[in-house]
Parts: sequence; C-alpha cells; structure tokens
Amino acid sequence: MGNRFNLKLATGVMAVLMLIASGCSAGKGNQNAASPGNSSPGASKEQGKLVVTSFGGAIEEEQRKYIKKFEQEYNAKVDVITLYSADALARIRAEKNNQTIDVVLFSGGQEQITKEDLIMKIDPARISHLNDLYPAALNSDGYAPTFGYEALGIIYNEKKIKTAPTSWKDLWSPEYKGRVGLVDISNTYGNQFLVAVAKMNGGGEDNIQPGLDVVKELLPNTAAIVKSSPEVGSLFAQEEAWIAPFDSGYAYTFGKQGVPIKFATPKEGAVGIYITAQVVKGSQNPELAQKYIDFLLRPDIQELTAEGGGYSPTNKKANLSDKLKAAIPSTEEHFNKLIKLNLELINMNKSNWMERWSKIVAK
Repeated sequence: MGNRFNLKLATGVMAVLMLIASGCSAGKGNQNAASPGNSSPGASKEQGKLVVTSFGGAIEEEQRKYIKKFEQEYNAKVDVITLYSADALARIRAEKNNQTIDVVLFSGGQEQITKEDLIMKIDPARISHLNDLYPAALNSDGYAPTFGYEALGIIYNEKKIKTAPTSWKDLWSPEYKGRVGLVDISNTYGNQFLVAVAKMNGGGEDNIQPGLDVVKELLPNTAAIVKSSPEVGSLFAQEEAWIAPFDSGYAYTFGKQGVPIKFATPKEGAVGIYITAQVVKGSQNPELAQKYIDFLLRPDIQELTAEGGGYSPTNKKANLSDKLKAAIPSTEEHFNKLIKLNLELINMNKSNWMERWSKIVAK
C-alpha cells in the first residue's frame, strides 16, 4: 500500500513537472511571437541588415543621420550606397536573381522598374502613415508612395538678379547673355527642362523637336553646359552662372552652403520630381524594408529631410519653419499644381534625344 502510494505520488510529481516544463516552453514560444520583429520566420533578419540607396550630397548626409535613429528603434544595421536612379536601375537589373539592395530610391524611371517586375508592392497594413499623406502622393498601382518631392523651376543669384524671374522665357533674355547655366539631358533635371520647354512651344514627350529648337536659341546665353548637379552649384559659387533651370531642393542646399540662390516657380508651371523609396523584389528582409519606408513617411523624418536636404514633405502633419516654407514648395496646393511628365515615354525616347541634343550643343 505504502509502495503504491509512493509510486502514485512520484508519478503525480513527474506529471506536474512535465506540465510546468511544457508551460515554460509554450511561454517562451509566445514571447518570441509577441516580440517586435519576431512575428515571422524572417524575424531574425529584421534585426540584421538593410542595404538602401541614396543620391549623395546633402540629402545623403541627412539620411545617414536619421538612419541612426531607425537603427536604434528597430535594432537594425543599415548600409547606404550612393546610386542615382539610372545607376540603381542598372544594378537591380544586373542582380535580378541575387539582389544585394533592399530599398532603392528613385527620382525617375520607376515606371520601367515596375514593368520589369523588379520591385515589390507594399502591404498597406504595414505602412501606418499612408492616411497622413497627400492623396496625390499615393501610388494607385500599390507600390510605395512619394515620400518627398522637388520642383524643377528657375534658380537665380539673388544678388545679381534683384527681380525674381517669372517665366521660363526669362532664360532667353539678352540681359542674361553668357550667364545661364544649362544641364545636359543625360541628367534628369536637364532632360525634364527640355520636355518642359518643348511643351511650352507646342511639343512634348512625343515631339521633342520644338524643345531642341528653342534650346539651340538659348545657347548664346549659356555660360556652360554641365552634367552633374554639384557642377551647377560650382557655376553659381564662382558667379559664372546667375540663372538656370534647376531644382528647388538643390537651390535650398546650395543656399545653405552660402551661395546666394533663390528658387522661382515659372508662371507656365514647375515640373514635379517625385522621390520614392521602393522595396526591391528579392530583398533579403522585405518586412524590415517596409518598416524603413514607413519610417520615411513619418512627419518628424520628413521635417528632417526637408531641413537637411531640401525635399518637400508629402505628410500633411509635417511642420516646417517659416524660413523653410519660403525656400521650398511646402503645401498640398504646391504639390497638386506640379506638371507631371510621362516618364515612361521620356525613357523610351531618351537615347534618341541625346543623339540629337549632342549634335546641337556640339556646334
């Protein structure tokens, strides 16, 4: 009897211990499921590394600052590589079956990369700030929205030009002979200026000749034709150029560097340059990549991006200083009035345009 009682007691104790052990194990499993970043098999990756692109310059300097904040909040490591849109597209194409980039920034060419199935659509449930954005900043096809934008208009040296220019036509004014900075159409800004003046003269993305004709007439006013954005800043810093068709964001960052530059919106309209961050298809960490995109949509981060790099915000809750509002486009009205070009058509025709452009500027 006593032996049977002891056996039953021992058996009961063992059962309780097994239940406790089982409960502890289950508890650990639940903890893992509830921990941030551990909701899927890719959770350990979320606490690993992201590779994101940048355009360099002042915007990259600011990007590296707020990335530290992202790394702290998400226990992640983020590497930044500098690639303009065209270079990023070429690299992602080349790495289609073995991507090394997780998030790619674009200021043009996104239509092509979606056609080639190189980027992922976002999961709206993972992007918490979509409802705070300008409706026109959202992507109707389900890709990531515009997180910042710039306007292509006229920049000018406010010490040399006391009255702000009001029209694209001002660039052809005799008073600016030899003082106009021009950007080669291999650069996005130069390319989009060419389309803008083509539209102003009866052409457009499908008929660029009117643009080429008026650029030919502009050449006597030109101080230099440059290919990179920093070269434009150098032209103004050395006072070789006083006026140029260029970008609001760069005008702001050049001004921060001490160059007396202001931005003017032509009455014919400024061209919109829309900045997006997209998840590369084949990313090793798509969940964390979407968190990074959501991070870029936050009002506090858009304020930093505007202050540091001149990108105008698309989040209605972003609050800019009066000084910054005076320097860059900063309202939903500004955003909605921008001229939106057909980038797909531009990219299809660009090589042909460059050949024709080269013949004109070589003369």
